[in-house]
Amino acid sequence: MSIVRRTRLSFVAAVGVACMCAPIAAAHDAVIGGNVMQDAPLQEFPREIVLEFSGTPREDFNTFAVSDVDSGEILFDATPTVDQRELRVEVPADIQPGPGNYQVGFSITSSDGHPTKGSVPFSVAGAAATDAQESASGTTTPGTADPAAQNPAAQELDGLSLPAKLAIGLGGIAAVLAVIILLVARGRKNN
Repeated sequence: MSIVRRTRLSFVAAVGVACMCAPIAAAHDAVIGGNVMQDAPLQEFPREIVLEFSGTPREDFNTFAVSDVDSGEILFDATPTVDQRELRVEVPADIQPGPGNYQVGFSITSSDGHPTKGSVPFSVAGAAATDAQESASGTTTPGTADPAAQNPAAQELDGLSLPAKLAIGLGGIAAVLAVIILLVARGRKNN
């Protein structure tokens, strides 16, 4: 194989890897924080719900819907205000849920202009439930939190769709194969 052909093959492999990875860079915005994203249950239901996204959502169309996971009841839905990467919504005064499992469902227009939907679960323990847990266990054990909650990279991957995860995996495999091809080609050239 001539040097020109090897160079072309290397160039095509590099362009292929770059093309496979390019859509990942323009991925939809994902939730990276907020006041309901806690390692432990909240002490009380928040009066304002804030979700922080990886990019600045557009103001075209955004909505939050908060529901009780146990009953399936939608407590309220509202249009959040956009404050840079944070979307905020005030909880209506007549909504006074107690301890339980809840979910913030969202539909936003990502910074790339595409619609993005998802949800963030959270729970409210309430003062009585927290006191009972603390007295039963005696102390809290540090370091027993969910490993994915402690690893930001794992949280980012959890927010990706299956096709995006597959694209990342295939892009990585293609990059490794391109490096192997280049090393083999250089080895043959030196012999």
